[in-house]
Amino acid sequence: KKKELAALEDRFAELELTLNALRVDVGAFLFSVQAAVGERLLEEAILRRRLADALLAIDPDNKEYQAQAKKAREDAEEAQHEHDAFAGRHGASSTYADFESTRKARASDEVRELYLKLVKLAHPDLTTDPEEKERRTKFMQEVNAAYEAGDYQRLEDLYRGWSGSLESFEGEDIGDQLVRVIRQISQIRERVAAVEAEFAELMNTDDYGIFAQAKEQGFEDYLNGLTAAADIEINRLKAAIEEFSGRIKEMLDTSLG
Repeated sequence: KKKELAALEDRFAELELTLNALRVDVGAFLFSVQAAVGERLLEEAILRRRLADALLAIDPDNKEYQAQAKKAREDAEEAQHEHDAFAGRHGASSTYADFESTRKARASDEVRELYLKLVKLAHPDLTTDPEEKERRTKFMQEVNAAYEAGDYQRLEDLYRGWSGSLESFEGEDIGDQLVRVIRQISQIRERVAAVEAEFAELMNTDDYGIFAQAKEQGFEDYLNGLTAAADIEINRLKAAIEEFSGRIKEMLDTSLG
């Protein structure tokens, strides 16, 4: 049973690593997308609102224009909110270079192997003791933060500083040990199933879809494409606003004349 438990712990650690790596990579890449095109997306939303307002000014009774103007205002407000939230976050100046650097650090063999060791040593789901679980939860929060940053030195310090489990088989007879190990096996199996479900759920999100598309295309090429497309759309919107502004001016001049 101890051998079965050890094998299950290995599988669990690999799953945790795979899930966390994907979750961190997706979040970090979307952060770099916001850093690269966030200002442009906000400008687009504001220009669309201005264009919708211009159309509505030409034909105030048009129901379609009224609906378009309402949606454009809501979209602009949402874009402003997202931009402000991003600007207020720690590390909001993160660039693609930052993303790529930390991603490579996380993917290194040294960081991966050390993270796996720490998961098997200290993950809260590998204990049945409530106090030990709480201690491990706090410890793993530090481990995950170091892993997210690709900080090998911090992971190594945490590994060396781990004092070991409070749970022990000493003083227990073979029957007690067997019960404890069987309980741990059941607990880890449940967590393995939960991790697999979380993995499947993540892969079905829009965020993962963007990440997967960017990975296939090449992260840098994808970001450059987004930037170029946003610039083209901004120029188109500006030209359209200028055209409709001219028409509004002509209408005003005619009515005043």
